Amino acid sequence: MTNDQFAALAKLTRSPAGPAQDAARLVLCDQMRPAEAARATGAAPASVSNAVTRLRAALELARLAVG
Repeated sequence: MTNDQFAALAKLTRSPAGPAQDAARLVLCDQMRPAEAARATGAAPASVSNAVTRLRAALELARLAVG
């Protein structure tokens, strides 16, 4: 996923800005491991996991919607 695609997905899901979103970007755009992304951003690992799961689910729904 590109940074532009991530930004659009975050906007669509109204994902709050902050360390968890920054870490989710590292996971989804840069293929960083969630625990590493959590350490890099200061986010709680559970928050990173929740953000990544929420964004992946939204991406899957968007793919279904467009066929």
